[in-house]
Amino acid sequence: MAETRFLTNDNLTRKKWARDLFSIILPAVEFNSLVGKGKNEPIQIRTELGKGEGDQITFGIRLPLTGEGVVGYDTVEGNEEQLIFRDFKMTIEELNHAVDSGGKMDQQRMPYDLVVEGKEGLQEWWVDKLSDYVINGLAGNSTFRIAGKVFANAITEPDTDHFLKMNGVAEASMTAADEMDLTFLDAMKQRAEMPTGDAFKVRPLVRKGKKYYKVVLHTYVFDALRQNTNVAQWGDLLRAANKLQEPNIEFEYNGMMVMKSERVPQVQTNVYRNILVGAQAGCWAWGGAGESKSSVMAFVPYTRDAKRFLMFRGGGIFGFQKTTFQDLDYGVIAGSSFATALQE
Repeated sequence: MAETRFLTNDNLTRKKWARDLFSIILPAVEFNSLVGKGKNEPIQIRTELGKGEGDQITFGIRLPLTGEGVVGYDTVEGNEEQLIFRDFKMTIEELNHAVDSGGKMDQQRMPYDLVVEGKEGLQEWWVDKLSDYVINGLAGNSTFRIAGKVFANAITEPDTDHFLKMNGVAEASMTAADEMDLTFLDAMKQRAEMPTGDAFKVRPLVRKGKKYYKVVLHTYVFDALRQNTNVAQWGDLLRAANKLQEPNIEFEYNGMMVMKSERVPQVQTNVYRNILVGAQAGCWAWGGAGESKSSVMAFVPYTRDAKRFLMFRGGGIFGFQKTTFQDLDYGVIAGSSFATALQE
């Protein structure tokens, strides 16, 4: 009986795998719990920029209202406060990576499907690359590069009003005396709630009717904090986090949901730049790299040497940037501290 088969390089196969690539990698990105389509999430994502629609996407940010209101019988008409919006534009760029699945003899010798293995390898590569890209952008690590290049949007260092350093010590001068403690977390939250200078207040996230911020600590910083916290108090923090039922949250303290990650950038030897984020701390845009407008990634098989060797490319057009206005960060507080691996 004749069977209908979609070959690896069939047009319909390419479309399906392009859609699968994005639907698999996005949830697997380490910081996906920070990502959402709405304006009340730490990272707002947009995917509607199709082919031929340019390399820039605009996010609209509404600034907080500052008026006093109208009391009693005073007149409302004529005393309305104007809504003020700011446009935040960012650029998207193309990134590709390709895999060589080998030739006919390689496929003959190997006891597994090299095409499937290669596709899964590409997915893992994209997850790692995007996870690093997002956290370095939020932390303001301007030295971060992809393939040795500044990608899409130049990462800017944290501004003075959104940047705290443990014990007030410069990052290059930090020592073991500058390890993270709960008081420093309090200071990061306080700076978010009561900004200095011309900075805007970091808008909190709302979970179960309460206001929270999310904090990402490097794994070494997290472990040092755990070692330096009273055991009973640490247990209370863990129990509070369990009640929230938020993904990837290790503990909850003073309205902060704390995560840990080894991807938090090391900006000096044993010095890590941790972050506290509120709503719209960053913007993540995807263009139309796929086989149709609805597909934001491409999966393109191709051959070489008279079709003896099969290769395939996974590509995307995207960009990420922390939100800034007038050279000031909008939704993130960076906090640097010293940490090392635990000694045996």
